[in-house]
Amino acid sequence: MIIQCPYCKAQANLPDSKEGAKVRCSSCSKIYVARPKGDRARGGKQADNSNLMVGGLVVAVLLVLGLIISGGSGPEAPPPPPPEEQEAAPVEVVDLMGWESEGVQAVRQIHNLILTGDDFRLGQRLHAERAYARLGQELAAAAEEAGEAALERTPWNQMPTTERLVFATDLAKDMLSGSGKDLLVGWKPYHGWVEADDEGVGGGLTVRVQLAYEDTSAGQADRHIEWQLWRENGTLKAWDWKRWYSPDEQIQQRRTKKVEKKTLSDGSVVLEGKIRPIPYDDDVPADLRKRIDGLVAQLVDPDATKVFAIQQELREIGKPAIAPLLTQLATIPLDSVDNASALNLVHLTLRDITGYQSLFQAHEALGTTKERQDAGLKQWFGWYDRRYRRFEGRTDLEDDPFLDDPDFKPRNERERREFERARQGGGR
Repeated sequence: MIIQCPYCKAQANLPDSKEGAKVRCSSCSKIYVARPKGDRARGGKQADNSNLMVGGLVVAVLLVLGLIISGGSGPEAPPPPPPEEQEAAPVEVVDLMGWESEGVQAVRQIHNLILTGDDFRLGQRLHAERAYARLGQELAAAAEEAGEAALERTPWNQMPTTERLVFATDLAKDMLSGSGKDLLVGWKPYHGWVEADDEGVGGGLTVRVQLAYEDTSAGQADRHIEWQLWRENGTLKAWDWKRWYSPDEQIQQRRTKKVEKKTLSDGSVVLEGKIRPIPYDDDVPADLRKRIDGLVAQLVDPDATKVFAIQQELREIGKPAIAPLLTQLATIPLDSVDNASALNLVHLTLRDITGYQSLFQAHEALGTTKERQDAGLKQWFGWYDRRYRRFEGRTDLEDDPFLDDPDFKPRNERERREFERARQGGGR
């Protein structure tokens, strides 16, 4: 089909299959939607027909005037020459949303710098001002959650240029060897798209890329990263990046998390998960991980003092502390008095953070059995598989273990109302 640029009227040949695609004019570099020339329904040739009609009327008037002046005699005037058809020019089909789009290419370049470990050039591809503001908001939110006053930070526009450069470089180094290392280092993108483009209304771009781990022998499953970009001096730069879970990944997670409903010998019905070490979430900063690891190590130390203060600090940290505490339940054997005491402290700390109560008790002298001890530990991992992703903080209704049990049937109207309140309180 023949298409025509609405800006400079340059024409071009394009396959019919490209109708509706966005193309860049080779003459004026403007971007427009490819439509067949003369497509009246889309405003393609209406203006051209009007121009031809006006031109035809002018020619007719001139012929009549000539005949009047010459008295109707003399040779007939030659017909006007046909309008010259402009030579078709090549056009470039523009990918504004996919793998070759500007936004995805910007993210691919950032990942290449991460793979090569070039912290200086990586710092240049970050929108330091917006990243500085984001970190300030995160610090303020953490301080508010802990009941502390937020630290005052120098406004970006009052920082010397050298400090701004240092901040950008430090941010890049943190991506390569700090809190962002596990999230970004060693991962190579092979698919991506622009999820949202608000650049034209004063916003930025949201880009999602799918990545594979370079070391295929590590057995790492592919992952997605969501990037927030902002244009600075004509260049798209990143100011936020985080793990994004696709619908397929979420379904796969639900399939691999096997929670089993068990009836114990004493008639107790419990939901159990598989006992295993639990990794930190990708977005938990390295300095916070170090702090939590230190507190957990003190908590399970038989010679630890100020245990209550340690538990209190872990309670204030909240959700990020759950994974390392569960890992202690998975790795400390229940084979000595010291280990039983350590497991009990971990269990109580998890209970205080989550509001969930399992059957676990450390000592058989307290009336428990080995079966209930094992079931109590497995209940914690069942809670993790069912509730952790939606967990935003403790509520008074978190201790209902059957919120996600599809077989649960309320026995009366009161149980039905309590069950619905519990589900709403659990963030569903």
